[in-house]
Amino acid sequence: MTPRTCRSAWRIRRSLRKPLPSQVLMSDHCAQLSWTASPFSTWIEISGPSHLRFIQGLCTNDVVVLESGSGCEAFFPTVQGKILAHGFVYKSDDRLEFLGLGDQSPGLLPHLQKYSMIEDVEVNDRSTQGNAIFVWGEGLEACLQELLGSEVTLGTSQHGTITWEGATLRLFRISVVGKPSVEIRGEQAEAFGTRLSECGATSVGIEVFQRDRIVNRFPWHGVDISAEHLAQEANRDDLAISFKKGCYLGQETIARIDALGHVNKKLVAVQLPKQVEELPLAIKVEEKEVGQVVSAAELDGQTRGLAMIRRSHNAAGTKIECELGTVEVL
Repeated sequence: MTPRTCRSAWRIRRSLRKPLPSQVLMSDHCAQLSWTASPFSTWIEISGPSHLRFIQGLCTNDVVVLESGSGCEAFFPTVQGKILAHGFVYKSDDRLEFLGLGDQSPGLLPHLQKYSMIEDVEVNDRSTQGNAIFVWGEGLEACLQELLGSEVTLGTSQHGTITWEGATLRLFRISVVGKPSVEIRGEQAEAFGTRLSECGATSVGIEVFQRDRIVNRFPWHGVDISAEHLAQEANRDDLAISFKKGCYLGQETIARIDALGHVNKKLVAVQLPKQVEELPLAIKVEEKEVGQVVSAAELDGQTRGLAMIRRSHNAAGTKIECELGTVEVL
């Protein structure tokens, strides 16, 4: 199956309303939102005459078909088809940008710089530049409209630029928590978060983001997946891998696995019988390890998790009787 990409343009349309004064009122829309310091610590920019061809040859998704202002989820695989990095690639007229959870620069940046030596491209690590917050919740677009005095249309995986109180902010739509969400980058990003709180949004810790991304089955590179895992073991084929694009690094292994029809293990969502104190935690059946719980979070009195489980036990609905109790694959 082909991955999902968004081709509609980013739109910010001026409304007839005047911008809100500095003393804003509590908003029902904003009250539905949560925000935290952005967990997307990796931000790499690729520019130059060959930037599009360059990244097309190094990632699993088809960035050529993207329109400017849109993006897609992708892996950057090794020659062996293993996951060097995972995140989102965004396209502008003159550059591509990669955003990834956690600090993936130490692995990805040298990889890109190595291959850039034979291409007319420039690779820049922007990870430490500016501030960034992550905002999510059902009232997102309406709340932004109230704050900006503009209609903000946020399509899936789109990005764009807004001006707020004289400051420039970058907005990246990132689908990781199962609710409308956006990362906001810029020197005044934290101040914008404070304004959201004044309007009724809730400033939360990273553990709330972790809970929501775990429930939404989104992996964190370096926690749930790593350079030891094959791309298909992350269980993101439909969203992050194009099986129709041309050649790229690691494609031979990925295509061979696709032809074979399965990998020996993959990341799945699980229901756990109790809270987990230490991770990763082995799942053993008759003293034989069949998987590992790699992330876990509490939701409504239940413990949900992500686990890398062998093919013999990872089908949805499977109930694994182990030392923990009953682990159910969701």
